[in-house]
Amino acid sequence: MLDDPDSAPLRERLVWAMERTGWVQAKAARLLGMTTRQVSYALRKYNIEIKKF
Repeated sequence: MLDDPDSAPLRERLVWAMERTGWVQAKAARLLGMTTRQVSYALRKYNIEIKKF
């Protein structure tokens, strides 16, 4: 999806990381260099619906 995720806005980077990690917040956090808590708050802030499989 993104060629260079670091240059994209946080919302797009979150969606990219979540899709890439199968919607696992802990893995997405490691991929983005954030804590799981930061990812959790950001998902709520940007109103990103978490997909459950």
